[in-house]
Amino acid sequence: MTKHWFGASLVALSLSASWANAQEAAIPAPIEPEELITETEIAPGPNVFVVSPSWIGAGAISILSAEDLSYKGNFATGMTSQFFLGPDAAVGYTASAFPERITYGPVKAYLQQFDVKTLETTQEVEIPPQFAQTMAQQPGMAISADGKWGLVHNATPATSVTVVNMKTGEVASEIPNPGCWGIYLAEKGLKFSSLCGDGSMLTVELNSKGKLKSQAYSDPIFNVDTDPLFVHSQRIDGDLVFSTFGGTFVTVSDKGKKATVVDRWSYTDGIEGNWAPGGYEVLAYNKPNGIMFVPMHPDATDGSHKDGAAEVWAIDMKEKKVLYRSHVEYMTHIAVTDDAEAPLLFGVDGHGGSIYRYEIDPTAKFAAKYTNTLQIQDAGYLVVK
Repeated sequence: MTKHWFGASLVALSLSASWANAQEAAIPAPIEPEELITETEIAPGPNVFVVSPSWIGAGAISILSAEDLSYKGNFATGMTSQFFLGPDAAVGYTASAFPERITYGPVKAYLQQFDVKTLETTQEVEIPPQFAQTMAQQPGMAISADGKWGLVHNATPATSVTVVNMKTGEVASEIPNPGCWGIYLAEKGLKFSSLCGDGSMLTVELNSKGKLKSQAYSDPIFNVDTDPLFVHSQRIDGDLVFSTFGGTFVTVSDKGKKATVVDRWSYTDGIEGNWAPGGYEVLAYNKPNGIMFVPMHPDATDGSHKDGAAEVWAIDMKEKKVLYRSHVEYMTHIAVTDDAEAPLLFGVDGHGGSIYRYEIDPTAKFAAKYTNTLQIQDAGYLVVK
């Protein structure tokens, strides 16, 4: 009995020692302490600005690298933010709402200015909380070229424009533009135009104090019933270029007291499949090559103007012809860089949050080659610079 007990004890001791050795071996080596730091500036290089105008809480403007869509940082906003990038891409501006209790109660709105490199707020002006809380879009706000004046579109639902003196940080005036939408700031002078529900364009000139000086309606520019305009536009040789829902470019001069049509031509005539532009940010212009990129979908119907792209068409604006049709992922917003030899095209699925990057080959009629994808919640309006 004693011998059996002794043998069992040796086995138990052996197992205990093995278990202890195994436990000791399983203990990981100490982790070296990691020093956490905050970058003072975002990484250098060209940027992609992605606006996420949340309807349920704080939104954001995410800054990505145009080279590979890697994340650089973000600027937090309130709800339903609008965005404008300064001419030299060094300063960004955003207008958004800050509801005290989110679902009810008082609401404040601010026009904010921030430094793109540091993502620090450099100015904040309280504006009337009646600015248009819509999906972020190009004509929702604008900043004058000298940075002195900020203009923010309102909808209560009556439409108007709040004019802010950015030098004094004060609201200068509210300019009514009833039945009209958008802020298309003129290249010279303190003047802007808006698209109107009767097919005309209203041009408003302000005085040196930011108050109404004059206004004038144009003759009809488009037919609101048969072929309305997308509100997104591009400037070519100083003029505004719009696209109709059916695929016609309309070029408008806003240099005079009232807007005038300069040119009008279809880029879908003679192409089978009933193709039409679709989405929200539907025009991307590569200035060095004179090429307009347009997201297109087939089998267009009344109401399909918000449908995302199945193809992106590269259109020569001087020759007035489609050069190439590239298959793309579903996109509702597009933007392109101003590089001459190797442009980059970016697209966003505003219904799903996917961001796509494409390389454009000027030697192959500006065909688009897919490279990679990134996902950002509520991703929408795009700016590349």
